[in-house]
Amino acid sequence: MSRRMDIAKAYEKALFAADRVAVGKMFHDDIAYWVAGVPPIGGEWRGRERVLDALWNREPGLGAADWGYEDVWRDWYDAEQRVIVEIRERSWLKSASEDVLDQRTCVVMRFRGDQISEMRDYTDCHIYEEFVKRHRAELPKFRAK
Repeated sequence: MSRRMDIAKAYEKALFAADRVAVGKMFHDDIAYWVAGVPPIGGEWRGRERVLDALWNREPGLGAADWGYEDVWRDWYDAEQRVIVEIRERSWLKSASEDVLDQRTCVVMRFRGDQISEMRDYTDCHIYEEFVKRHRAELPKFRAK
């Protein structure tokens, strides 16, 4: 396993453990994080602190809510100056557990030295948009203000 792969997997482990300090150490100062789609589901964030804030505030995707989650599979690939991970995961609002988001995502992590300098998240935003239509009132990020 390459050093990049070790870092990419350590990043994911630290992210899932909510260890912001450890995640931040793996990011280059000028990291760019892009998620397919337009705000508020997709968008782009630049700079270590801004990317960390976006991740911790659940800015990409459907936001913070009372979610259930199942990790179905992850396939990791080592490439020149980057690591690619294909992900299949399922999630659901605990208040509507019969409506399961079956999401497939591909994330490309580009490296500069031993730090992640760019992440591109190719998620099917249409699946999220349709879910919002069905559950807007249950998703704090999408409730009318």
